Amino acid sequence: MISLLIAEKPHWNPGSTHGYHGHTIGFLVGELIRYVDPQHRSYGQFVREELDDQCYIGVSDDKVEARVAPLIRKQANNMNSDVINSLDPLAEKTLSCSGAFPLGPYQNSSGIIYNEVQIHRAELPAVNAITNARSVARIYARLMGDINENGKNIERLVSEKTLAQAIENVTPVGEPDRTMPTIKTAFGKSGFQVYGEIFNVFGDTVFGHNGFGGSCALAYPPDQLAYAHVCNQLDTSGFVIDQRSIRLLEAIQYALNQSKIC
Repeated sequence: MISLLIAEKPHWNPGSTHGYHGHTIGFLVGELIRYVDPQHRSYGQFVREELDDQCYIGVSDDKVEARVAPLIRKQANNMNSDVINSLDPLAEKTLSCSGAFPLGPYQNSSGIIYNEVQIHRAELPAVNAITNARSVARIYARLMGDINENGKNIERLVSEKTLAQAIENVTPVGEPDRTMPTIKTAFGKSGFQVYGEIFNVFGDTVFGHNGFGGSCALAYPPDQLAYAHVCNQLDTSGFVIDQRSIRLLEAIQYALNQSKIC
């Protein structure tokens, strides 16, 4: 995969526009980690050993596999055909990893493809993390500062300066996403979503990412808030913001505001 990405020519002039590439960015980040890590560990190994031992990118342990909750569809229908038909060829190739993962909703004939054991075992850095909400929130918390868990101090992952640079918005206001035309996206230098449609209840000082089907995670430095929710009931109706995420984030913002009033 990396050799293919190295050989790929840009589809537009770098810096002229942006497009979400949910599959390929994981391989690029994984190769970067392998390159700078003195032990040259894979993405999955690095995440488990350096970030959180309950966050799996590739499950090789049968005991862990037995605990994995199967994904189910929230809606009976596949991804809306109108949504798929609206995609240009580049967007369709990007979102399906050139057809390796069928659109609508990443299914095969036997069900959701991400329920297959061979997919669980593979290291697909951007799309097949198997973990829990606490682990994801813990990683986001460590981006903002040290954390204390069960009396043990765990050091932060990056400095304040690095964090500020990483979440600096580099997407021009109103610029359309070339591969996710129905969702407003904005990204920081690190690849985190910043502001954007799903996080607008927190303003322009939030960063994180929402996931296919409804999962969501973010950090809000002004209140030192790290939040994540994961779900195995997927909304697969199309490239739209899951309303469960919106309601949960609005409730969190309301609670934060109420605590400041009190």
